[in-house]
Amino acid sequence: MPETPKLLFLGSAAAEGVPALFCNCRVCREAAARGGPEIRSRTSYNFGGAVQIDFGPDSLQAWQRYRNVMCEVRHIVVTHAHEDHLQPSDLLYHGLGFASVPFRDGPLTIHGTAPTRARMEREMWLRPGESLDHRMEESKLALHEFHPFEEFELPDCNAVVRTFAADHAPALDPCLLMVTMNGRTVFVGNDSGVFPETTWNALESLRGKVEIDVAVLDDTGAFLGMPESPSPEPPYESNHMSAPAVIRTFDRLASAGLLAPDCIRAVNHFSHNGGATHRELCDFWEKRGIVVGHDGLSL
Repeated sequence: MPETPKLLFLGSAAAEGVPALFCNCRVCREAAARGGPEIRSRTSYNFGGAVQIDFGPDSLQAWQRYRNVMCEVRHIVVTHAHEDHLQPSDLLYHGLGFASVPFRDGPLTIHGTAPTRARMEREMWLRPGESLDHRMEESKLALHEFHPFEEFELPDCNAVVRTFAADHAPALDPCLLMVTMNGRTVFVGNDSGVFPETTWNALESLRGKVEIDVAVLDDTGAFLGMPESPSPEPPYESNHMSAPAVIRTFDRLASAGLLAPDCIRAVNHFSHNGGATHRELCDFWEKRGIVVGHDGLSL
């Protein structure tokens, strides 16, 4: 029997990180003082060694910290082309002359929507008259373009990827991802506000076909909108979520019959603008049976 693939949280922050660039707010000051899980790099994941979800500006740090896992990566699936989820120029280091002893035979495949390809064309240092395809081939990379509400296989790691539209930066065709590998299914729902009804229709059509074993939702706004929130700011409902939307979304996933009986529910993609430290997030979410993401968490 193959090992149960784990979901490793390579990062757990929104675009600014925590402590955030140039910031001296309470959350950032406390994170700097306490260290440990209070320190957050930009959000990305590794699933089962072979699949990385998103490739942002902290990918080098992830490789340095989790090298044994990362050296198995064969596919990078990009949820959307924002800079904290895609750093195209760093992909060039996959080529000979940078990776002087390449760790794999064959290409590393990048999967993304059309805006991902467009950003790669702008930022991968194409020479005059050079095509992206040539630059990719030179760097031992391959590109597969997908669309929201599409399903595709990764046969070399026994995985299936399902994509759904997110409520976030519509010009980028952002996607929520459901990945099944060796019988285990994870759902990555960060970088979305309340899901569009088209996404709910597609998810609910999977009832009886797929059960989610690990479900991760966006909690950029921490518990804004709840009585326990240390901040009077309103809750996040579009582009990102805070606790009220997260709770409703988990409830709807459960009522739709999409969560396995022992499904692990987690939240991730936190911003200091949510006003809560990691310790405060744990105090709020753990009593509700929900795991708080942090860098290095493995589920």
